[in-house]
Amino acid sequence: MSPPLHIGVLTGRVAYPNGMAGAQRIHLMARAMAAAGAMVNVWVDGQDSATEVRNLNAIGTKDGIPYEHLLGRTQASRYKLRRVCDRIALALATRRRMAAAVHSQSLDGLYFYTPCSDFDFERFVVRNIARKTNLPVVLDLREAPWTLKQKPSLVEKMASPLFGADGVICISRFLKDWVHQENKRTAKNVRTLYVPILVDINEIALAESTPPQKVVLFAGSPGYDETFRFLLSVMEKVWAKHADCQLVITGGTTEATFGAAAKSQNKKIRYAGFVDRPALLREYTAASVLAIPLFDDIRSQARFPTKLGEYLASGRPVVTNRVGEIPHFLEAGVSACITEPGDIPAYAEAICRLLGNPTIGHAMGRAGRQVALKEFHYANYGAQLCDFFVKQLHPK
Repeated sequence: MSPPLHIGVLTGRVAYPNGMAGAQRIHLMARAMAAAGAMVNVWVDGQDSATEVRNLNAIGTKDGIPYEHLLGRTQASRYKLRRVCDRIALALATRRRMAAAVHSQSLDGLYFYTPCSDFDFERFVVRNIARKTNLPVVLDLREAPWTLKQKPSLVEKMASPLFGADGVICISRFLKDWVHQENKRTAKNVRTLYVPILVDINEIALAESTPPQKVVLFAGSPGYDETFRFLLSVMEKVWAKHADCQLVITGGTTEATFGAAAKSQNKKIRYAGFVDRPALLREYTAASVLAIPLFDDIRSQARFPTKLGEYLASGRPVVTNRVGEIPHFLEAGVSACITEPGDIPAYAEAICRLLGNPTIGHAMGRAGRQVALKEFHYANYGAQLCDFFVKQLHPK
């Protein structure tokens, strides 16, 4: 019997284990590989914000996956200079940890959940030590890389996001095609593996009964200004037909995010703020409709929102747009309501149709959950992930 595969997971500035979409993907990737027989350890080089604590323990285990915060603490400093120094300290701590693990032969490969939308010195420190120690590095590509920016910096024009990568896990077909083009441009041969959004279907209870109140839920961060403007315009039309409907928004969004336009409807909007994982899942099942607006732009084409998988797993009906990965997995009118990007009246009508016909929404929610079970359940990808790492260890 061959020895187990030892995989290190580096979170790439994502606070772990309790966090939003990034932390969830990291955790489910780790669980998938562990379920397939790999030994997995998570090294956390991200921290909670200076004003909020989600992660209390610097060392621990979640669902059988051991993790360690490399700085020995989980919260970022309130002082900018200290935060800058911590970034340098984290890069050095990561370098030492990787070198020691390779030297002790307790590390076969590194899964690096690093952002590729902007140049960052940290990724080059990690990849440089990996090259020196012949440690295979697999990146998780989940967003449009910096080479596709309208105005990349001089460094971004010179450096490839694939620098130091032996393999890339792509969350969308758009990104997989981009890697192939980047390989041609740089004369490299970085392998790819397509792994879509992941969800633990067993974590999210299936919503059974129709909610007693009309609720539209959007789970997102305050960074999506265009999404909030679109959603507010949609809800103005929804409220014209369903005045008793409430819009619930989770994440860091406040009334200030929406601006003055939302003040007239403040009684119809509930800002739930950041909620812990169990509370967030309860928000899903308490909603009548789960909204996830996407647009016909590079960002929506490249990414594949993790929240969609969670939405579908809840068994509540989803309203989204025909862009990116959506048409590959969801059938309009069957497993989700799908409208054309940017079409406010059509999006509002889809929500109104579900609010007015709970039976249709119930059937659609059940069909959506089946898609989540078949296509997005994390355990379906463990063997593929481990095999992908093995191929980086023994390239032809």
